[in-house]
Amino acid sequence: MEGSTNTVFRPPVLDGLNYALWKVKMRVFIKSIDERAWQRVLDGWSPPKLEDADGDTRLKPESTWTVDEVQSSNYNSKALNAIFSSVDTRMFNLITICVCAKDAWEILQKHCEGSASVRKTRLRMVTSKFESLRMEDKESILEYDCRLRQLSNESHGLGDPIPNERLVNKVLRSLPERFNVKVCAIE
Repeated sequence: MEGSTNTVFRPPVLDGLNYALWKVKMRVFIKSIDERAWQRVLDGWSPPKLEDADGDTRLKPESTWTVDEVQSSNYNSKALNAIFSSVDTRMFNLITICVCAKDAWEILQKHCEGSASVRKTRLRMVTSKFESLRMEDKESILEYDCRLRQLSNESHGLGDPIPNERLVNKVLRSLPERFNVKVCAIE
């Protein structure tokens, strides 16, 4: 078939050390499968239930699910399959019993990022690194920009994005003296 490509890109395998990168790629990967699959990660899913005459709740037999219930289950399954397929064995063991993509996502997030207080501590550390970051004398602009963006991305992943204006100001304040003429021209 001319002009037809059917390539599916696979996100990196989560090994516990690359969570920030994995999380960003995984979100886009699941959305590329279907936006509603990503909604199942955000909103969760649970099997449909029935209440019998005694008021007891039990799982609804799959053969009696409505079209909407089947579709919701399919979106959850797509998201859960994507998550299961992109974690190493150690990470998979943490989520193996999950039937809801949201539960698997949250378990991995808590394991890799920690609790809210741990994330706050990590964010303080990233902010401190950001504030003390300076361009080395023998470092190129590209190398420095890479280090700066890495900290910016880490901060964003922890829930506190650094505005572009602050990034530009940081660059202008932290360049070595050899760039003073250029800094003045930019300002």
